[in-house]
Formats: sequence, structure tokens, C-alpha cells
Amino acid sequence: MKRVFLLTMVLSFSVACETDVTDEITLNGETPRLVMEGGIERNTNNPLPAQSIQLSTTIGFLDDNQPQPVENAVVNINDGILDYVFEHTQEGLYINEEIPAELNRTYTITIQWNGETYVGSDSLNEVAPFDDVYSEFEEETLITEEGYFVKFDSTDPVNIENFYYYRAFRNGEFIIVPDPGNSATLVESDEFFDGQQRFGVNPNEEVIYEIGDAAIVQQLGISDEYHNYLLQLFEQTGNQIPIIGNPPPASIRSNIVNVTVPNNRILGFLYAADVEEESLLIAE
Repeated sequence: MKRVFLLTMVLSFSVACETDVTDEITLNGETPRLVMEGGIERNTNNPLPAQSIQLSTTIGFLDDNQPQPVENAVVNINDGILDYVFEHTQEGLYINEEIPAELNRTYTITIQWNGETYVGSDSLNEVAPFDDVYSEFEEETLITEEGYFVKFDSTDPVNIENFYYYRAFRNGEFIIVPDPGNSATLVESDEFFDGQQRFGVNPNEEVIYEIGDAAIVQQLGISDEYHNYLLQLFEQTGNQIPIIGNPPPASIRSNIVNVTVPNNRILGFLYAADVEEESLLIAE
């Protein structure tokens, strides 16, 4: 049986692999690097009470402590019109309840910390809506256990380049099983189905439901840049253990640059996403 790791939305997954074991660590004595998680999400079905950014630092190679939250940064995001200050709440979490998440806007983050300034941007693109969301029971196979799977139908817009990221929740918990196939199933472009209606799309074939489970499925419209970042990310973390939260900060090049000391790179990616969401209760 595959091990399933339950995820919460506000924490990062930890990253480890032979070639990238230093994603969140530094040699003792080296200056810790800034780690950023979060972005702007537009969800018209279930609006977020606030947009959030999480900041922490990398840790020393022989340090037994967890990555430390950054609580003294200045964080703001510009939506192309106004600057919005994100206030620190606790444990490195910065939030803003006023910034509008609107289509076709470019969001630019500026982080000032430790005498250095970091800047990065991403654009919010409209996502295709669901035509239908439902569950289907499937018998056990050589690669999957029996159970209920949530699926959806959706029509991709014609002659518009779209990039998608899928998230599945079971009983309120965001679930990802580390799997090399995530880079092919959790994120994709419409290169081979532009303008077509898709039927029976499984947003995460590793998530199996039972009768009575509460399911939430999300289809996110994301930028080409974030799509490429996630492809590399899932390839890098595909065989790894405990992942907790949204896609992790990794040594993959970020869309955020340090304009003060360019070689002191930040880990993470500022994303902007349009979220199509539906929920259902699994029943016979």
C-alpha cells in the first residue's frame, strides 16, 4: 500500500533528494537564504479571507533546529495599481485582507529583509470552469486500490494557451503522494487538447475516497512560468518523503530576484492563480 501524506495549505513541504539535499540547508557559517511560499489566488466559489505569504530561512547543515520563521521583513505586493502591505501575524506568516485578486493583472512582490531587497512578478490568468464534477467507483488494479475517485469534465478555451495545476482535498486536507508521475498528472498545458472538452479528468489519481468522505477538487489556471517551475519541482520531489503543504521552495530558479545581492538567491516562487473549485460528498 502506498503511504499517503496529508497536507495542510499553510505549511511548506520539506524537500530532500540525493542531488538536492541542500534545498533548505546551508553549510555551517554560511548566511541563511530567504525562503518564500505563497501567492495570489482568485477563488470566486470559495473566496479566501486573506492572501498570505510565508517567510523563513534555510538552516545550517549540522543544525538540529527547524527552518526559522522570518518575522521582521517588510512585504508588499503591487497589483499594477496600488501597493498592499502584508502585515506579519505569527511564525513568519504575512497577510493582507484588502488586495483584490483580479484577472489579467500582474502582481509584483517586494520583500525587504536583512538589508536586501527581493522583487518578483506573476500574472493571473483565467481558468476554464468545470462542466461537471462527480465520483466513480473503480475496482482494484495492479497499480491502484479500489475505491471512489473524483473526476471532472471541463472545456478548454479555443486558441488560448492555458496551463493547469490540479489540487485534491479529502475531508479538508490537501493530499499529495510523492510520485515521479506528478509532473505529468498534477500539472499540464493544453498543447494537445486546445479548445476541446475533456471528460473524466482525475485531478489526482493517488487520492482515493470512501463513502461519506467530503471531497474538494480545484483546477488552477497558472502562468507558463509557474507551470515550468512546478514541472521541475515535482520531478525533483517525486521519490521523496514527507511533503506538507503547497509546492515546496526548492533550489529551482525562482521568479523572484535579489536586486541588492544577485548571487544570494531566494527559494520559492510567487504565483498568481485563478481557482475553479467544487465540492461533493462521496455517496453510492
